[in-house]
Amino acid sequence: MKNFLIPAIIAAATCACNSTPQRPENTPVKYMGFNAAQIDSSVHACQNFFQFTANGWIADNPIPATEARWGQFNLLAERNKERVKGLLDSLMALPNLTKGSQAQLIGDLYASGMDSVAREKAGAQPLASYLDQIDKMDGTGSLLPTWAKLKKWGVQSPLGVYVSPDEKNVTQNILYVSQSGLGMPDRDYYLKTDSASVALQAAYLVHIQTMLKLAGHSEDQAAAYSKTIYNIEYRLAEQQMSRTAQRDPNAVYNPMERTQLAKAGLPIGLYFDELGIAPKTFIAQQPDYLKFLGKLVKEVPFNDWKTYMQWHVILAFAPQLSSEFEAAHFDFQVRQIKGNKEMAPRWKRVQDAMGGLSEQIGFVYVKRYFPESSKEKILEMVKYIKDAYSARIMQLNWMSNATKMKAAEKLDAFTYKIGYPDQWKDYSDLDLNRASYFENMRKLTAYKSEENLKKLGQPVDKSEWYMGAHIVNAYYNPVFNEIVFPAGILQAPFFDPNVDDALNYGAIGGVIGHEFTHGFDDQGSQYDAQGNLSNWWTAEDRAAFEQLANRIVEQYNAYEPLPGVYVNGQLTLGENIADLGGLTLAYHAYMQASEHKHNIPLIDGFTDQQRVFLGWAQVWQSHATEAYLRNMVLTDPHSPAQYRVNGPTLNIPEFYQAFGCDLPSNPVVIW
Repeated sequence: MKNFLIPAIIAAATCACNSTPQRPENTPVKYMGFNAAQIDSSVHACQNFFQFTANGWIADNPIPATEARWGQFNLLAERNKERVKGLLDSLMALPNLTKGSQAQLIGDLYASGMDSVAREKAGAQPLASYLDQIDKMDGTGSLLPTWAKLKKWGVQSPLGVYVSPDEKNVTQNILYVSQSGLGMPDRDYYLKTDSASVALQAAYLVHIQTMLKLAGHSEDQAAAYSKTIYNIEYRLAEQQMSRTAQRDPNAVYNPMERTQLAKAGLPIGLYFDELGIAPKTFIAQQPDYLKFLGKLVKEVPFNDWKTYMQWHVILAFAPQLSSEFEAAHFDFQVRQIKGNKEMAPRWKRVQDAMGGLSEQIGFVYVKRYFPESSKEKILEMVKYIKDAYSARIMQLNWMSNATKMKAAEKLDAFTYKIGYPDQWKDYSDLDLNRASYFENMRKLTAYKSEENLKKLGQPVDKSEWYMGAHIVNAYYNPVFNEIVFPAGILQAPFFDPNVDDALNYGAIGGVIGHEFTHGFDDQGSQYDAQGNLSNWWTAEDRAAFEQLANRIVEQYNAYEPLPGVYVNGQLTLGENIADLGGLTLAYHAYMQASEHKHNIPLIDGFTDQQRVFLGWAQVWQSHATEAYLRNMVLTDPHSPAQYRVNGPTLNIPEFYQAFGCDLPSNPVVIW
């Protein structure tokens, strides 16, 4: 990977390389857990902390051909995948598992996915009945009901619907209706006119033709149909709201009655009827787009809609078909979009596709691999980080006392989920077997869709998890006002009970602080202590917050991961604020937790304060293909890894003090 220096950091930090603070040596301690041999001493920490901490790791860890990004995150995820593979292999080998049990469901789904002989024998045949249903449509009155069928099948249409807590009444569930229907990852893939985007647009047309020919169309048909499909998707893309605009929660919260869309020419009631739901009102996330669909439904010839829908069936089903379809899907959607050079082995592809049974996999995972002692330690760190946040809120010089009281109220109302759910979902009525991977995936998709739609109008269940316990990740849920840390992430390099506390605070402590801060970033700060989308700020305090946030936007807008490709500071604002807050909280929480400890020793020549920052930096040791970075900048609300290290440290005076450098001028201090 090319290493791009960050001018803002170089300008803000003048090295004073001999003034590193020292803490006295003491008796032997836990090992650091950071490979100090990989430090790049040719770069000073205050010039480019990412390069200082990651260059050696990058040199020792080339990107595997099957991956587009490779880093510490990936290494842990790979270890977890190997563990899950062992569990799935053992379940696949067991006969006569109890019908409907977690073991039977995941064992049989995995076994059917691994049965390459059956998949090759079936070829394109599983597509036939689905494509035939679309082909037999006989008029525009059947268009929206067929879009609803596509949802049940797990196929995109121009409409996306899901049930979720009402953001202005979080005790009840409501229906959300949104834009959808593209075959490339984002509207900007269609609308941008730079050379790389134009090349991908041309490649997408070739990809459509390739897949249509595999499904049985002639060369001429495939060429003509590909243009029809692309033209419809382009028109959808033109009207879709950008990812940046969608970051405003109020902009995507628009109560609407079904009659309003009917008047605009979109008979959405037909769509709801096919799904078996009857909402009088729903939340339109992009109302102008939905009204545009009423116009587009009439303007696009009916047979063109058929062609478009058949393409999306092929696109969605391809990874579950024969190797020809899988290879063609990989070539564009993964190799050209993300930069992976080779397809991952079958067991990984199948495991990755089993997200519908994520909770069931998590159940068998934690039984074998998650120690309860880890949960206790994480809860202790949560307490220190929450206390540090509370103290920092009270000393803010840009916020009034009235808003501080509301912020403290919200912080006190936070709830935590650590490791795994207290109660596991019962999927015993889900009928999966080993006969057909394709049909298993259709059944699972329909089951999950029905499970979600049944929540409509029902009270919200706040015990629900939205991530499997084995997953290497964490999240903040604004409408539950909760932070969630699955067992999968509570391992090295994020958390290791054998290393010193400073490194753990920088790593998992930084992640905990990151999720806490999401409750107070530009989006999360618009939700109150109960999780409702409700303003709890004075106008003056909100203006002061937005002024600080705009400085973060400007800082990240200047970052250039590839020549001519810049980070979108507005799209990534929430994550950037959370990174800054998370690392700041981790440092202060560690200092509070260790305030009664004396003579904390150096480890590998680093003080404990320095080790907090090393812990954070270690998590983001990584590099990526150019295609991956280009895709990330367009679609991902997270900044590339180097800026998740250098961006926050630029604004933390304690970082410069720890490494003995001149302090930055006018750092951005939000939380």
